[in-house]
Amino acid sequence: MKLHELIKENFQKENTYSVSEKMRVDEAFGIFDKLGIPSTKNEEWKYTNLKNIAEKEFKIESSLKNISDFYSKLSIQNITSNRLVFVNGIYSETLSNIIEKDKTILIDNIFSARKNHTEIYNNHFSKYAKIEGLALNAMNAALLNDGAFVFVPKGKVVEHPILIINITDSVESNILSQPRNLIVVEKSANVKLIEAYYSTGKNASFTNVVSEIYADENACVEHYKIQQQVGECYQNNFTQFFQEANTTINQVTLTLDGTVVRNNLHFYMNGENCNTLLYGLYLATENNHIDNHTRVDHAKPNCYSNELYKGILKDKSTAVFNGKIMVHLDAQKTNAYQRNQNILLSDEATINTKPQLEIFADDVKCSHGATVGQLEEEPMFYLRSRGIPENEARKMLLNAFADAIAEEIKIPELVSILEQEINNKL
Repeated sequence: MKLHELIKENFQKENTYSVSEKMRVDEAFGIFDKLGIPSTKNEEWKYTNLKNIAEKEFKIESSLKNISDFYSKLSIQNITSNRLVFVNGIYSETLSNIIEKDKTILIDNIFSARKNHTEIYNNHFSKYAKIEGLALNAMNAALLNDGAFVFVPKGKVVEHPILIINITDSVESNILSQPRNLIVVEKSANVKLIEAYYSTGKNASFTNVVSEIYADENACVEHYKIQQQVGECYQNNFTQFFQEANTTINQVTLTLDGTVVRNNLHFYMNGENCNTLLYGLYLATENNHIDNHTRVDHAKPNCYSNELYKGILKDKSTAVFNGKIMVHLDAQKTNAYQRNQNILLSDEATINTKPQLEIFADDVKCSHGATVGQLEEEPMFYLRSRGIPENEARKMLLNAFADAIAEEIKIPELVSILEQEINNKL
């Protein structure tokens, strides 16, 4: 069943929505039904064509067949962490493991949170990620699917990282999964989050993720996103951060595989003295297409943001970077910086980069820029002149280029794993 028809059929099935939820999903489906899958006629999707996704036949199925063996081979699951595991968007209690001793810190799945933590859920769910004009967000909201739920109370520090593993199993058919994550971090609380995406199977899959992350005053959030879906895998990933005053966000996105990957990363600074750091590394090979769209809304004065995205492209791969810094009318004393740097290892690789500034305040410091080039000849010559083979020299230079992003990861176990994964990919 094609994507639009599949969403419509599942939307019409019996459900257990409350009256308020029913109104919300009805609105979301109406928006999706009207807009349909985005096309390249939409300016925001000019360089990313979803035609293949729209025309494919998909199923929504949960599967745990052979997943235990696949899961056991994932090096990331060896990190000492609280683990939430989802297979085709459905929670796997068997593979998940919560080691946090403080029971006031809630680490659960969305379906459970709807029932057991209703007040927190209702206060925050679907309050930050917009659906107006955003067809894929509306599609996710129209089918209330499972996902991660995390609540960190005031002043609490989560001892170990929270690892959210999403596995797509397309062994038997083309799969659609729509995880929905809700993270609430109260005043002066601290948490480290890792989202990781993997796949198994030769059939196609489409993972459509929406995450809402709320950081109350003085909260600190480290957020890492690792994308390694191998095969004919399509992913649209929308993450909305909503920051109150004096919050600090450190966000790193590493895209190491995927046929088509679209990352939408949005930050809204709703208080003064917010600090937002966002870093990205994307490695594209073969015919892969990686699209990073970021938006940082400086809505209040005295806030700081710094963005650095780096890309390495080879073969016939393509990439898109569209980063927007929006400085609102009252956001005086804003400091905002943005850079996008790319290395092309093939004459057939393509990058479309568009850093943007929209400034409506007059007392700000903002800059943006982009570079596209090949490996420099001088350092390559230096390494070759000392007896280092060409392939090894190239790998050393690319590793050095990528290290600037890896250094922003503050979890040593994760750094070791990703350095090996990046080295293998290069």
